[in-house]
Amino acid sequence: MIKQYIQSQIGKKQLVAITGLALILFVMFHLSANLLLFLGPDYFNFFPELIHSTGIGLRVIESGLAAVFFLHIGLTVALVRQNRKARGQQYKSVDYSNRSIATRLMPYTGMILLLFLAIHINDFVLQDHSGVKSIVGGESLGLYGLVYNAFANPFRVGLYVLGVFSLGFHLSHGIQSVVQTLGYSHPKYTPIIKHMSRGLGVLVAVLFASIPFYFSYMNIVGCCYVS
Repeated sequence: MIKQYIQSQIGKKQLVAITGLALILFVMFHLSANLLLFLGPDYFNFFPELIHSTGIGLRVIESGLAAVFFLHIGLTVALVRQNRKARGQQYKSVDYSNRSIATRLMPYTGMILLLFLAIHINDFVLQDHSGVKSIVGGESLGLYGLVYNAFANPFRVGLYVLGVFSLGFHLSHGIQSVVQTLGYSHPKYTPIIKHMSRGLGVLVAVLFASIPFYFSYMNIVGCCYVS
């Protein structure tokens, strides 16, 4: 029964929507935590240190998040292939004329996000939070220091901005898709939801992008953090 549900098109769509919703909630939480960077290392480092102090709890959270992420990607790819087979034609020949820009760019923003995520994890998750890359002004500032030093590099800033704007496009389409797939449709409110999802996508991208620009400025003026 469960196997048949997962193999069906509607089952895949619903699971993609549910896992997408979970990832959207994670992005919103991640953004909220990242905005603490503007308050300095003491505020920002609190959550990473608290999470790491949970020990096995951290591994459970990371494993669960990774499972949701890969399930979302795997189901999306399987759904695209199933749609191709059902249509009997190549994906590139589909008429996109009535689709939004965010929808048309989904394959490209998805690939950019995968690359961005790999670099992001390498820069901020796999690195030693008390190592040499965290040192600012002769003092280790933990994860805050890693962020500060990473965004001293203009290439990193550009890559991060490209990644978060791809995230914004992806998020915009994702919210609309979740609402539609889970069965909500209303002639009055559906257009409002579409406008709100686009606005939220832009807002999330701009807020995330403000972080590397802020640290770029901090590096230029030679200031470590707001005291």
